[in-house]
Parts: sequence; structure tokens; C-alpha cells
Amino acid sequence: MAAAGDACFEVLDALGLCRLTRRSGDLDGAVPLRVAKACVPLLEGNTFGHQITLAWPIEVQRRLGSLRAEPAGEHREALLRAHRAALPRLVSQGFLAPDGAWHRALRGGLAWTCRTGLGRPRLRLWTGLLVRPDPGIWLRVAGAANRRNVLIEVSEVYLADDGAFVPLVVELRVGDEAPGSLRLEGEIACLAPVRPDVRIEACALADAPEVGRAHAAFYDARYFAAKKGEVTRKYRRLVGGKAGEAKGSAGEGSARAGDVGEGRAGEGSADEENTGEGNAGPARVRLVVAGPAAPEITEVTEVTTAAGPDPVPWRGGARRLASLVVRNAVPFRATFDGHTLAVAPEAQRLAEGAAAVERTFARVFGEDFIAANRGALWYLTKYFTPHPPGEPHFFVKPWAFTRTPPGWSSLLDGVHGDGYDVMRGVVATDVFFATPAVFHVRRIGAPIEVPEGAPLLRVLPVPRDLLRAGFREARFLDA
Repeated sequence: MAAAGDACFEVLDALGLCRLTRRSGDLDGAVPLRVAKACVPLLEGNTFGHQITLAWPIEVQRRLGSLRAEPAGEHREALLRAHRAALPRLVSQGFLAPDGAWHRALRGGLAWTCRTGLGRPRLRLWTGLLVRPDPGIWLRVAGAANRRNVLIEVSEVYLADDGAFVPLVVELRVGDEAPGSLRLEGEIACLAPVRPDVRIEACALADAPEVGRAHAAFYDARYFAAKKGEVTRKYRRLVGGKAGEAKGSAGEGSARAGDVGEGRAGEGSADEENTGEGNAGPARVRLVVAGPAAPEITEVTEVTTAAGPDPVPWRGGARRLASLVVRNAVPFRATFDGHTLAVAPEAQRLAEGAAAVERTFARVFGEDFIAANRGALWYLTKYFTPHPPGEPHFFVKPWAFTRTPPGWSSLLDGVHGDGYDVMRGVVATDVFFATPAVFHVRRIGAPIEVPEGAPLLRVLPVPRDLLRAGFREARFLDA
């Protein structure tokens, strides 16, 4: 349990079926040594949020277009008895409305099937937990990301702060490749607090030249010279933090939104239009477009409340939670043979996009700037960056930048595709503005194919004081 001062939501455990746990940044030693030394965004992506972890296994069966789930093993009967006993207790103590939508849904068991139109069935599994976010906080339910059961997908759901406890339900979709009987164990989803007061405005690079200068200053000649022999740790020095640590608004790097280590970002670094930590009003985020295929700005339009398990339209007035959807700009295939990961993009589309990015930088900064910062521009325009031999990973670098207010980072939540994952990361986008998509290829020998326009990332701004925030344990009134 975190100290009460760090807590931003309450949790009531009615069954003992699930617990909320924290991951280590290196996934208990499972990440490559090079990553553990240097890749702070991935390490912080591993530790992001609270993992919804099953204390006892669940058996999921798929039959005749429906899904069914029950506890498995020796604890099955005990959990079913606990479920039957918990419902009247929750109703009598006011945690559930009698005969309300939640009560009716949970009476049918720990899990039930739902479907929209002719779509595929989804399984809603009650974790046995009820949660209540503090005022001004929402809770986001999403997949377990970088260490996950690849046979299931978890729907993204937001729980709004309406002052009541809400049953914590994980909505699952079972993949076609899954067997008819599937056993769920361990981490099944992630619960994380977010702040629902974020607005994102798009602008051209010409309107935010300090962002382009910051990119060039980071990827300077010294960076590439050092990277040839070892990891540079330049990002770690820039953000002034350590892997897995949330950096407060007063921490090194947070207040200096334009400081890029070896030189200032230039004019506009204070970015007074951005409202950040410690200030009233929404957080104003800038999407700085430097090439084609600009990310899409989206807003959460539906939330789950104490009214029932089906999401309802969000009618919060001025309060908005905006995020970005990054889509693939260059269609490509990638093949991993256990040693070499070969990426084969559509050459003409890549050349056209790269030329458009270079023209944008030339218009804003001039040809002398391009000549002096050729490496930095090339690092961006080549779009793909491979990892060392033996690793099934590579980068895709969107031709746009994200700038958050001081004290805010961005969650980069990857979108999974056929044969690959895009990994979860957390980037301090108040000082480093790139939002790369890191691919993990799961298929050996046969290529993965990613078409133009395929979603790669959801970029969600999050204040850093929430990255390690804990929760308070609520209890039954008669406990």
C-alpha cells in the first residue's frame, strides 16, 4: 500500500480473486541488459500503472459464439461461495444499488458475455474489486502490455469520478488462434489513474521552432559518435531521473521545458500557453507536425460509472481527456529469423515522406541548419531504426512531436497487430518531444505486414505525480 498522501483512489476487495501489483522496470530481469542500462521510456512503461493480477486461475471456454469463465482448480467452490455472499453484503452496505444494472449483471456470476450488433463476443470478468477515484481523477483500464497473454485483448475503459464505488471489470476479447479452453493466470490488465483535463492543439513546426532545435541538439554529432560504441544514457541525463521513478514538478528537467542538455532549445522554451502542474485550468499539449500522416487528436467520449457496466456518454462540460492516435505513414513488411530483423518498406512512400519532412525543416530553419544537423534529420527521415542483431525489435519514428507542460509525461500505449506488439513506454515529453513506436516481432520466419494508416500508438499525456500514485484500502462497514 502506498502512503495516503500518494493515493488517488480507493479499492474495496470483495472476493480475494485479484490484487493490484506493481511491476519492476526490468520485468524481474527479463529485459535485455542493454535496455536495462539505458531505455528509460521502456522501463517506465513496464512499471506504469497497477497490474490487475489474478490470485487464482480462471478458465475461459469458447462455445457456439459465446464465452464463459469460471474459477479453476481447488479454489473454485470457495470463490463461488464468496461471490454469492458478497453481493447481498455490497447491496446492504450501499456499495451497489439494489436491483440496479451492476447488481443484475453480477448476479449472473463472475463473468458474462456481451456483444455489440453482429460483432464478436466479449467477456466481462469481474475482478472482485470495487474502485472509487478521487475527485479530478479517472481510472483507465487497459491491457497488460509489455508482459501480456497474447491470446486475449483488453478493451480500453475509463472509470469517471462520480463519487461512487464502481465494480472493476476487465473486458476481454479472445483471439482466433486461442484454443477452445483458455487458462488465465497472473497479470491480465492494467489499472492506472489519469487526469481528465487535457487539451491538445496541433500546430506546424514553424509555430514551434524550439521543438525542431531541441531534436537537433539531442541528436547531435556527439550523440552518434558515442552511440557507435555504447549506450549514451543521454535521455536519462536529460530527464534527470532514474528508471521507474516518477519525476515531480520540481525535479531536474521538469521545470526546464526547453533544456536539452548540450544547449538550450531556443526561444519559446517556457511555453507560457501550457498550463501544467501547479496551475489552474487544463493541461495544454501541442502536437507539432513536421511531415505527412499527422497523428489524430481524439477525446474520450464514453465512461463507465456506478450506473452500470455499459459505458455512457461523458457529459462533463469543459473537462476533456484528449489523446493522440499515431498511424503508420509508410507501408512495410518485417521479417525476423532469430538473428536479423529485416524491414522492407515501400520505397517510394518512404522517399516521398522523407522529402516532405526535409522540406519542412528547410523552410523553417534554412539550408545551413540542414547541413549542420544532417545526422539529426536523417535519424528522423529514415523512419525505421533497427535494434542490434538477435533482438526482435525496431523503432518507427512518427514525423511529429508532442510537447506537454512542465511536470507532464506521455504514455505511449502500443497497438497490437498480427504477429507483433507495439510496446508500452513513458516519455518525459516536457523535455524530449519524440514519441517512437517500438515494435516487438513475435513471428519467426514469416513476415509481418503493417499497411499505411494502421494505428501504432495511443499517446496519452499524464502528470508525473500520478505515475507512481497509490491507493487506499477501503473496507466493508462491518469489517
